Amino acid sequence: MHLGAGLRRVLAMMIVLFSLHAGPAAAFTDADGDAPPTLPSSAASTQVPSSSSLKNASLLNPATTSDAPSTPTGIPDSTESATSAKPSDKTDSQAMHTVRFDPADGSTPTQATVKTGTLAAPPQENPQRPGFRFDGWTLDGQPFDFQTPILQDTTLAAKWTKPTDWTLSPDHGPATGARLAINPPDRQEPYYIRLQTAGEQTVGLTGDGRIYTWTQNNIPEQAPFPIQADDGFHYLQAAAGSRLQAALGSDQHIYTWTNQQPKPVILHPSTNIQFTSISMNGGRLIAVDQQGRVHAFQDDQDESRNPTPKLAEQATTSLPEQAQAVLAVASGSRTLALDSDRQGWIWDTTNNEETKPISIKQDPGIRIIQAQALSKGFLLLDADGQAYYQAGNTASMTPVSLPDGVQTSRIAANGDQTMITGKDGHVWAWKPGKTPTRADNGKQRYMQAVRIGSRITAVNRQGSLYQWNLDDQGQLSKPDRFNTTQAPTLESASMDGQPLTLTKNNDSWQADTPARQPGQTTILIVGRQDSQPFTRSLNYTVDQTLTRDGQLDSTYTVHFNTGEGGPTPQDQSIQPVYGRIHRPTPDPTRAGYQFDGWFIGQVAYDFSSAVSKDLTLTAHWTPTKQNNQWSISPDKGSQLGKETTTITPPTNTSRGIRFSQASGGGYLFADQTGYSLAVGSDGNAYAWGNNKFGQLGIGTTARQNTPVPVPKPADAPTDFTYVQVVAGGYHSLAIGSDGYVYAWGLNDHGQLGNNTTSNSSLPVRVHGPNNSGEGLKAIQVTGGAWNSMALGVDGTVYTWGSISKGYDRNGSSQQTFPAAVKDSSDASGVFHAVQISTGWSFDMAIGQDGYVYVWGYNTNGQFGNNTNNGTSANIFNPTPGRVFASSKSTAAAGPWLKAVQVSAGYWYALAIDTDGNTWAWGQNTYGSLGNGTSNGEYDANPVPVRVKYPVTAGPVTAKQVNAGGYYALAIDTDGNTWAWGRNDFGQLGDNTTSNRYTPVKVFASAQSTSSAGPWMNTVQISARWQHSLAIGTNGYAKAWGDNQYGQLGNPNAGSRSLAPVLVAFNLQPVITSVTFDTSPGTNLIRGDGSSASVTTPAHLPGTVTVSVKYTLGGAGNTQTDTSLRYTYLPAAPTVVLPSTGGAGILLTLVTGVVSMGSVVASRHHKKKRHQLSQT
Repeated sequence: MHLGAGLRRVLAMMIVLFSLHAGPAAAFTDADGDAPPTLPSSAASTQVPSSSSLKNASLLNPATTSDAPSTPTGIPDSTESATSAKPSDKTDSQAMHTVRFDPADGSTPTQATVKTGTLAAPPQENPQRPGFRFDGWTLDGQPFDFQTPILQDTTLAAKWTKPTDWTLSPDHGPATGARLAINPPDRQEPYYIRLQTAGEQTVGLTGDGRIYTWTQNNIPEQAPFPIQADDGFHYLQAAAGSRLQAALGSDQHIYTWTNQQPKPVILHPSTNIQFTSISMNGGRLIAVDQQGRVHAFQDDQDESRNPTPKLAEQATTSLPEQAQAVLAVASGSRTLALDSDRQGWIWDTTNNEETKPISIKQDPGIRIIQAQALSKGFLLLDADGQAYYQAGNTASMTPVSLPDGVQTSRIAANGDQTMITGKDGHVWAWKPGKTPTRADNGKQRYMQAVRIGSRITAVNRQGSLYQWNLDDQGQLSKPDRFNTTQAPTLESASMDGQPLTLTKNNDSWQADTPARQPGQTTILIVGRQDSQPFTRSLNYTVDQTLTRDGQLDSTYTVHFNTGEGGPTPQDQSIQPVYGRIHRPTPDPTRAGYQFDGWFIGQVAYDFSSAVSKDLTLTAHWTPTKQNNQWSISPDKGSQLGKETTTITPPTNTSRGIRFSQASGGGYLFADQTGYSLAVGSDGNAYAWGNNKFGQLGIGTTARQNTPVPVPKPADAPTDFTYVQVVAGGYHSLAIGSDGYVYAWGLNDHGQLGNNTTSNSSLPVRVHGPNNSGEGLKAIQVTGGAWNSMALGVDGTVYTWGSISKGYDRNGSSQQTFPAAVKDSSDASGVFHAVQISTGWSFDMAIGQDGYVYVWGYNTNGQFGNNTNNGTSANIFNPTPGRVFASSKSTAAAGPWLKAVQVSAGYWYALAIDTDGNTWAWGQNTYGSLGNGTSNGEYDANPVPVRVKYPVTAGPVTAKQVNAGGYYALAIDTDGNTWAWGRNDFGQLGDNTTSNRYTPVKVFASAQSTSSAGPWMNTVQISARWQHSLAIGTNGYAKAWGDNQYGQLGNPNAGSRSLAPVLVAFNLQPVITSVTFDTSPGTNLIRGDGSSASVTTPAHLPGTVTVSVKYTLGGAGNTQTDTSLRYTYLPAAPTVVLPSTGGAGILLTLVTGVVSMGSVVASRHHKKKRHQLSQT
């Protein structure tokens, strides 16, 4: 019986232990999202055409080199081999492997051949790539350490980083002067591949061949290159000793230095020996030469106070049996070497008398690939990930195993402090005679770790350094990023030789520019970084002085409200007209929440819009921990009601990201029209619809029925965001947060502006004016059928591509890169504007004087100057001309039309004048002018006429207009959306297909009616060929009209919509009403996200069902959730009987009387029993 019970307890314990054992391995996840390198036997490679090639790779044990691409190669792990042959197998020892260096920039890889088990060196010089910094060579995307022996064919890829530079924000300002911020570049930390410690000293080697050294209390310093070093020189290996440091250069010579003599000097320059590996222990330097011999050097120990110790060669040892050493380390007087067959050899040197190396007792098949020297003995690692301890007085090895069978990837030692990194990326501390102890918190994966005292420094799988402490009780501190470069310091700044006063503001500096004549200038900055001086010349534009009426001289202040998040960005001062708010970077953070973007109310802020008043932008947040069910809090309250409770819908399906702007594209002549673009509050661009020419910018030509993210441009900085997107005919334009213009899609007329006519399905940077500079910077872009247009930061208007006449295939001369529009009346010779628009056949703009200007084709009177060339004429006018204010205007005396916004349609134009009136002129087919009439396709209406809004609407003041193909959209100051013109696909959004010659209100949904509404309220609109888009005042995007190619962005691709429908993007439930049992709640108020608070009605005590009615995104069919319960608690001491009616009250009174009667009867009964007991 006792034995059975004991067995049951043992079995139970075994089950628990097995569960614990399996659980961590099965449940482990990596915070970095990186997996360790894999070991395929081969990996296909393809030769890429080369514009420049790397120099032949130099090898530490070379056989042959070649510039030809290799055959398919395998990729080795740092601790695994491609075969399982025994070390003594001569075939294996003579095997050759190919090391392929892929520059990963489109140029031809180089390759070299090495003997198995030996080391390869990178190319003699690091690869170069214009505009990029070379970080190092990688294996499976992780740093590769060239002290790893080559055991199979290997392909290494170059890692590149796009460096940033100093910037001005803003980089332009008024002639009266302005305040600007001088922003430093992003911190560019080195990409580390190996660390080594000795005593208090740490040495780090970077992937591009630099060395940094530091102690626990000192600032890291970069070791300089030798004075005699050639261009392209870099370090291959680094080692730390007790009083000096050593490095192996790319010339395969050894260099040493000390803290007192920081300039590296060559070791034994009189000899021409070239070395392949080095290591240090205390004052001993062990080096292996190209012939596989081991050299031992010793510093002058008798002169321990000498600040500049020198190394003298102690001995040179050759291994027996013609074995060639690859790596060697020393512990005390004992030296251990690994040969190319990965066999270990050990020997002792006592009193300078060398003994013959003997082989370590290792099982057949074991191949040792790493060795570290301890104070006594050595720690070894074989190719299968098993570590061994080799004591100093024996040639045998004792296994050192990690728990749960985890294999070892890297080992490092400093005296008796040894750090072991597992292949799972975790770190362990170990000492001889002890069991490995976990030394990391599991939230990061590492390549290697070293230790000095309690301080651990580790390289993660992205080449970054982290530090934390491990105390004697095994307690870990939180890992912190360890930076080895210093932040730059700005010492002075000047403009045209005039000093600017600098004020430090967080990581940037602020300065006020002086008054200056308009034009280009530079701001010269001087500073220091990493003890090195630097100077930069930053371009700055002084804007043209505006003559536009009503132009304000003051600036606007923009505040940022992060709520419970942070840090709060600094206020921004924005200049009128050309000033734009710069999206703060980095984004704020908030514990337990994700940042959705910057909003005003429920609407995502459009960072491409001009600023006309002081603003406050508020951060919106979504909880990180998403709930997947409805919740109510509190879920109980008084039966009297009048208590507030909050109802929160599920949030696991979406975040609070909203579109800040949307744009529709497509044009008539093509057989596949219709696609859409938008910018999200997260700073990403999104696209959907037709993609025949790659106009969605997603890298393919596959159609998308719902929004998908547009990739960031190649080589864009990590904090890059999209500011504006515009859909043209079959090409798209965008402005990035870096200020540059980008384009993608069809390029048959050069409309992408990159000096080619090749299409691109990914964003490419538009070239600078006249094909110069790094690119075109702009604050607004607009696209037509075959042409593109941009407004420069100083108001210069640029165009490229070809303006289509529209009635045939004729167009203006093709232009494949931006050029400024000429204007002889401007002193600069180029045209300046404050707003631009292009359609099919013409361009238009509002000049700095406030007047409307038009140029291009005048087939239907779209110039608005009472002239008309007719549809058969092929006359292109490239010079901007003013639009008349009325039919009585003349070319000589005017008056001319002044406007605050313009929009170009296909052959007609729209404008809002300074009083908010809407004007239209040009072609009036289908009633596109909105004046109550319609005439033929070839007729002209060459003078602006007022758009006739319904008399019943009263005075309508427009604030935005947008001209589509044959129809138009407008928004008034009350947020109402109006439409008129062609309606064959329902693009007017009034649930009909009837053309409208005067404006009608756009419906809110298909449930709306023309008499009662409701109608749609919007903040931004876009009209194109046959579909429309809008951003509602509730922050959601809607679309209507043709949907043949999914351009409406909903699941019903192929089905048109005659009324607005929601674009399927992050649709959250919007609560419309709440009912407790049968009684409605009151005072429904929306809260954070999609939650809402409501006041409870009175109800009898008990638990009731809460019915929540809601819509997705605030529109569409109403849905009901009944999963919630609310408990009414009795109110004491007074009982209130709510809404129960006369019968209910009577029933309650009867119940009360019966209850009182029961109490009296009970007392009487007890009294009688007591009396009877006394008798």
